Amino acid sequence: MRIIDDPDFTREDFSSPALTIGSYDGLHRGHQEIIGKVIKKAKSWGGKSVVLTFEPHPVKVLYPQFNVPLITPYKKKMMLLESFSIDVTINLPFTKDLYEMSAQEFVQEVVHKRIGPRWVVVGFNFTFGKDRGGTVEVLKKMGERLGFEVEIIPPYTLDQDVVSSTRIRELIAQGEIKDANRMLGRNFIILGRVIHGHARGKGLGYPTANLEITQDLYPKKGVYATYVTLGEETYKGVVNIGTNPTFGDEELAVEVFLLDYQGDLYGRELKVALVDRLRDEKVFPSPEELVQQIEKDIHRAQEILREQ
Repeated sequence: MRIIDDPDFTREDFSSPALTIGSYDGLHRGHQEIIGKVIKKAKSWGGKSVVLTFEPHPVKVLYPQFNVPLITPYKKKMMLLESFSIDVTINLPFTKDLYEMSAQEFVQEVVHKRIGPRWVVVGFNFTFGKDRGGTVEVLKKMGERLGFEVEIIPPYTLDQDVVSSTRIRELIAQGEIKDANRMLGRNFIILGRVIHGHARGKGLGYPTANLEITQDLYPKKGVYATYVTLGEETYKGVVNIGTNPTFGDEELAVEVFLLDYQGDLYGRELKVALVDRLRDEKVFPSPEELVQQIEKDIHRAQEILREQ
């Protein structure tokens, strides 16, 4: 996948593109349906599938006071889009000048003049332009005038529940990982580089990899069954997300124990895919009782992951 971060792209950067536009935080099942249509449409005439998204996410610029945590910050979003086989992703810098553009100006100057799509697909709730004045109806009318077709995708539902990034954030924050994963269409992922910790796990007989805290959305504190990818290999594992109250710590930590792995992980990047929540984080009267619980957690995680 080609990634364009430079705002000075032109029509010459694309070949007969099929395009979708959106913030795409989460890249959940609804987003994946749109992405799939873009890829299929582009292949039908030998063109390129293109995603136009924004960096930073518009909500971070327009409503910083709400501190909305992102499901898929930049690095994770690019990783997922590449895995979906998108040809080109444009990360358009979300600046004040862009925000001040009218809906008509955005379509004319950015979409038409600088990308030149034959076909555009967006979600039913897509809005754009100053004060979100552009609607899907506006986009359709401008497409008719400028020579590109527009398709609108209705809400994606699971058991009559509309799949949305907002709902997925809520589920993750509540620790409802299985439900969040159903809406995502994959396991929720934490990316992180292994850093030095307190080395308590090693002393207890279960050495853990401590991940650098780099994202702003983590699930509810507790213990989770996980798959952990290291390079080209994937291992079963258990992750504790919390503050280690047994030892009186206060800062959030993400500690991963890889089953059936031995070796030095410091400085390596791990991809931790959360599968299910095992229990709350809690205080244990002694390290010995903590070890007993860790053994139970590992056994339970193995049972859960065996069923996947």
